[in-house]
Amino acid sequence: MRSYARTWAAEFGDRGLRVNVLSPGPIDTPIIDGQAEYFGQDPAALRAYMSTLVPMGRLGLPEEIANGALFLASDESSFMTGAELCIDGGMAQV
Repeated sequence: MRSYARTWAAEFGDRGLRVNVLSPGPIDTPIIDGQAEYFGQDPAALRAYMSTLVPMGRLGLPEEIANGALFLASDESSFMTGAELCIDGGMAQV
């Protein structure tokens, strides 16, 4: 996706289009319950384990991803294209 965003940013920039990527880390949503059940694990234990993989020590919230999407869709990011916005508690950086 990052490669597509970079290519499309260069390709469509002259048309006033901006293309960016939003890369979330592990987010605390009901899908974790389904994953835990599928693998026969306790959802709380899976959440606790996943939290250890995140430098901030917790799972992200859906609202935090929504805030990133709103930022990218707003005029606040008007001079941003071809970029990746990582909202992952530091997983990709640390």
